[in-house]
Amino acid sequence: MQEFRGYPVLVRRVTVRGRAFELVGPANYEALVDDPRVIQRFEQDEFLPYWAEFWPACALLADLVAAWPVAERSLAPCVLEIGCGLGLASLVAASRGYRAIASDYDADALAFVSESARRSAVGGLETRWIDWRKTYPELRADRIIAAEVLYEPRNLEPVARFVHAHLTPGGQGFLVDGNRQTADVFPGLAESHGLVVETQPVSLPSREIVFGGPGAPGLSGGAPMKGPLNRQKGGAHAVSGRVFIVRRRT
Repeated sequence: MQEFRGYPVLVRRVTVRGRAFELVGPANYEALVDDPRVIQRFEQDEFLPYWAEFWPACALLADLVAAWPVAERSLAPCVLEIGCGLGLASLVAASRGYRAIASDYDADALAFVSESARRSAVGGLETRWIDWRKTYPELRADRIIAAEVLYEPRNLEPVARFVHAHLTPGGQGFLVDGNRQTADVFPGLAESHGLVVETQPVSLPSREIVFGGPGAPGLSGGAPMKGPLNRQKGGAHAVSGRVFIVRRRT
């Protein structure tokens, strides 16, 4: 595949706890800043295409989800990923039997996730356009997951409100970040919006997430991207961060 939705593409072969996925995304995140579509959206909403980067926290979240027990399809909890980006955690959840919904503010991101699901033979994954500044009365999830959605101060309160509004009673949220300073105040802010927050450090031994492999495109086929996981071709990478585990206050 050379191009998808008008973008040159990069295919990453990613193995999460023994399960292989093909993650399709734009070849060069930095080049998107000059894309006319991105420029137009930035003028409208200060939008930047963060979805096109594979952030280290995405690997942490995917590994966390991969540690969940396999779900029975008929009884599977609903897992909603917000700001899914390239959607690795959603792919992992769906592959383990969960009723997974990958959501993002960018329709291109959702198209790439669907293509990754097709290439990875992952069935049952739903995609949905969602603006976390809004409320969707019909939408409830047993687990809400996200990686690196707390990167800007303006996102903290909308994310907290969204999680509180859409989490089922007894449900849990798992928000992973790479220890960004902007997110340090999130627990207190979330608690002021009716959530209880527990913060735990998370780390990922390099053997758990492996990029590339014999004869695989790995990280080749495009310019390296900013994230530390993209600076080398193939191989395993160790990363660390934290997870905010949230639930609604009873």
